[in-house]
Amino acid sequence: MRLDFPGTPTLRNLTELQSMSSSPIQITHIITTLDTGGTEGMLLKLLTHMDRDLFSNRVICLTHLGSIGKKIVQQGIPVYCLNMERGKVSIAGTMKLWKMLRFFKPAILQTWLYHSDLLGALVGAAAGIRNVCWNIRCSSQDFSEYTASTKWVVRVCALLSFLPGRIVTNSHDAKAFHLRHGYRSDKWVVIPNGCDTNTFRPDRNQKYNLLLDLQLMGEKQSQEERIAGRTSEVYLIGLFARFDPMKDHSTFFKAAEILLEKRGNLHFILAGSKIVPENEELSRKISNRWRDHFHLLGERDEMEELTAALDIACLSSYGEGFPNVVCEAMACGVPCVVTDVGDCARIVGRTGRVVPARRPEALARAWLELLEMDDQERSRLGAGARRRILENFELSEIVKEYESLYLGMLGQRVDLRASCA
Repeated sequence: MRLDFPGTPTLRNLTELQSMSSSPIQITHIITTLDTGGTEGMLLKLLTHMDRDLFSNRVICLTHLGSIGKKIVQQGIPVYCLNMERGKVSIAGTMKLWKMLRFFKPAILQTWLYHSDLLGALVGAAAGIRNVCWNIRCSSQDFSEYTASTKWVVRVCALLSFLPGRIVTNSHDAKAFHLRHGYRSDKWVVIPNGCDTNTFRPDRNQKYNLLLDLQLMGEKQSQEERIAGRTSEVYLIGLFARFDPMKDHSTFFKAAEILLEKRGNLHFILAGSKIVPENEELSRKISNRWRDHFHLLGERDEMEELTAALDIACLSSYGEGFPNVVCEAMACGVPCVVTDVGDCARIVGRTGRVVPARRPEALARAWLELLEMDDQERSRLGAGARRRILENFELSEIVKEYESLYLGMLGQRVDLRASCA
């Protein structure tokens, strides 16, 4: 994969950069929150896999140390929390951030998400940071879903988009969306999310294990069925997303009920933040007639096992940029049915099905189309999905793109100094 901006360092420039200092390049990341989420997860994957001989990373979180923050700390990467209230900027927190940046003096300041982009650009400039890179993850979402403060921040960031040296986004749709909202056109770099294909990989034993956990087959009987390969008599369709209006669980449930009228051998696996039976708002969306066919599992650590257990993975959102869960399912060899939002169609290609958002009938038809395939045909589709991830979105390659971006930003400064000498 190739970055779409000039200045990516050649091997000679890279050697020059490495010889300039015996210490790694210092990068400070500012992010709004470190709770479980796609952006936070991508930051964790990036920090975990970057070349530590060449780069030294630290993270400043505007709010508190969440579940992802703890995992970053476990990787030996320092995390500093300003403990500001989410969506609100305090004077004390801003001053603390300024002092940190003045003390750290990073070669590159990488900010993630709107509030961090705005605060990082302004405070970074005041602290004398020359190389600032924004990271924008949202795309063509319904603007009415934003809070008033986020709408204001997006507009201000558009006005200030001349400040960062680069603006990274994970989807082409996000780039187009922000250009329509007034962001500078000459700053953008599209780097998609990466998937760890060693962690997310096909494993059909996981379906058998999940069926046992959900008590959908007796253990003694299932051993015999496993030998006979009869776990395919029960089909599992999954939606892994936090409870959020934009994820559109309502459409998912309506589509599921349409399909259950035609086929009763289906179970729907849902996981994510607040995806639990105790969530009354969520539970009310499920018909009592079919309630036993829905399994609300909450947040899970072993997502690679849960994903590999599915027959079909689904994304029902009406707003996305570059959803990690789609790549992860494809890496597990699971065919996907996704809504036509963000870069979903670009990710899936011909290895799954793409339907309009907020159309439960279309979602149910796409599921049925895949279920009516024989097992071999559906397996070929899944194999093609994994191959597509390996060729286009493998994590190690995405990390290299970020590393090239950072070296390119510094390399441009080196070239300018050399030309002035």
